[in-house]
Amino acid sequence: MTARTRRARAGLFTAFAGLGVTAAFVPAVLPSTERAMATDLSAAVPALFGGLLIGVLSSGPLLVRRPPRTTLMLGSALQAVAIIAASVADAPAVFIAAAAVAGFGFGLVEASGSVAAKSVAAGSATGLLSALLGTVAACAAVTPLLVAVGSGTRPLLGILAIVPLLALAMLAGPAAPISPAETPAHRDVRGLLTLLPFAVALPLYVGVETVLSGWSAVIPERILAVDPGLAALGTSAFWTLMAVGRFSAAGLRRLFISPIVILVSATGAAAVLMATAGILVESAPGVALGALAAVVVLLAPSYGLILGLALDHLDPARSAAVTGALVACGAVGGTFVPTVILLIGRDPASSTTFLVSAGLCALIPVLMLVAARSPRRASVR
Repeated sequence: MTARTRRARAGLFTAFAGLGVTAAFVPAVLPSTERAMATDLSAAVPALFGGLLIGVLSSGPLLVRRPPRTTLMLGSALQAVAIIAASVADAPAVFIAAAAVAGFGFGLVEASGSVAAKSVAAGSATGLLSALLGTVAACAAVTPLLVAVGSGTRPLLGILAIVPLLALAMLAGPAAPISPAETPAHRDVRGLLTLLPFAVALPLYVGVETVLSGWSAVIPERILAVDPGLAALGTSAFWTLMAVGRFSAAGLRRLFISPIVILVSATGAAAVLMATAGILVESAPGVALGALAAVVVLLAPSYGLILGLALDHLDPARSAAVTGALVACGAVGGTFVPTVILLIGRDPASSTTFLVSAGLCALIPVLMLVAARSPRRASVR
């Protein structure tokens, strides 16, 4: 591996570390910002994922004309600006707009990073994607701790923008050239027909994860009536559990356990526990939170496994052309599922929120069983 290749891989990992900061920053800072502005800012979570969806969709034209590194740099820069803006925001509209911009940058990095991971991975992309997503979880677990410490001086939290800025600096240096064969081609939407189970499972999973991650600080605050600064630790706990789940799944994969087996068993059990939390949230809130913690661990590896399996089903020469579309499918779920659930349940910590999420989660193992019957190498020409 050359020095330029090592730098490119380091820049990719740093960019995904920036995703971890962004993913945890907005939910963790939400309670203290709501208290400072004396208003409900729950809409910031759908705004974050709405921006993510726009970013993913916008990445397509960029990736066709430019190498993934260009989009990675743009997305990292936007996240840095958004983190600083959210830290100093003094009006609800400014904070929500900053959340949307952060999501936009997140979407650009996620899509282009997935394409880059596929292009540099040896064999299946599942391994590298798992490592990158593990980096996201680890950084996202640390971020709320810093938010909790600095909750009384929110403008100082803008220092967290240093992570995406570092990614920008690393990606701006010399990097390994990308050969024409690695450059993404135009996406053929018809190619997604053979990947339909994955294309449906991704938004369902991302939607359920967004409910838990986006309101990971709000849920314990409202269920247990704790201080907003302490509630920010809920986001840290969420991402710590995500890291545990992802690395546990990686260990199971090293034992040659099928990813389909992991997905079906884990998501099925998560659906049962999510429903249990919905039933017990009012009568036994502590037990409900414990069930939700187990749900996070069980669901944690799903995204990397679903996306990795989908990419493994594709012709390697064309996988990059479909990656953005698959990521966009997930972003759709992250945008609309929390919005619909918020309209139905009215409260992120309500019984309805968890029961509806359980129903969506229960569909994932069914889709994965259907996917297991499909051909392994679908062409998207």
